[in-house]
Amino acid sequence: LLSVAAGADVVDQKNGIRLAERPAAVDHFLRAALDLLPRSGRIADIGAGDGALALRLAQNGEQIRVVATEVSAEPFARLSHACAAAPLVEVRLGDGLAPLRGEVFDAIALLGMGARTILEILRNAHEQPNALFILGPMQHAPTLRSGVGALGLRIVDERLVLERGRLYELIAARQGEAAPLSWLDQQLGPVLRTARPPGFRDLCRKRIVPLSARLMGSAPEEREDLLRKIRSIEEACDGPQAV
Repeated sequence: LLSVAAGADVVDQKNGIRLAERPAAVDHFLRAALDLLPRSGRIADIGAGDGALALRLAQNGEQIRVVATEVSAEPFARLSHACAAAPLVEVRLGDGLAPLRGEVFDAIALLGMGARTILEILRNAHEQPNALFILGPMQHAPTLRSGVGALGLRIVDERLVLERGRLYELIAARQGEAAPLSWLDQQLGPVLRTARPPGFRDLCRKRIVPLSARLMGSAPEEREDLLRKIRSIEEACDGPQAV
């Protein structure tokens, strides 16, 4: 989980890509991630930042063991300092899933990264065949949904998080065969489409905006395709929303 000052831009250090603005407060985001994670077993937080998630997990008591990682020396030093008084949290230095190699984990969190970075890390997901992966991209969730299936993972749960007026999507996935996701499921999430949680209509609008912007000046064939996609999202958005 990346840790930056409120309002600062998140930068994917591996790819040098400016990703998005992190929410000024992460309580809702963390609570949603914790809701998806098990309450016991061995859990890893990759790119743990200030250790907020790892420390919350450690509050579950003796039945849990948490490994929190960082990829470079400075973030690792800050993370080590933040977790120094938490005996149930072990801090490790390394890239992606490498610090977990040779051990079995029940769940692994990859939060606050770009979709491409998460997918790159998940190329080694086969090293953790029993793990539940909790994925929290800062943006481009459809790209992430599209990519996890190709890596042998299936989506088993999802959450929508509204943080300071901005929507974030959390995706839970584990090893297993799954049918390829439709374009609509990639956009809106197969679980979210069924559950229709609070904020689902906002998610639909978020997906429609860039499609509508592309209509102006589009060629007839492209325009028809864009209109078809917009209509499919609008139809998915119709109906009652969970409270």
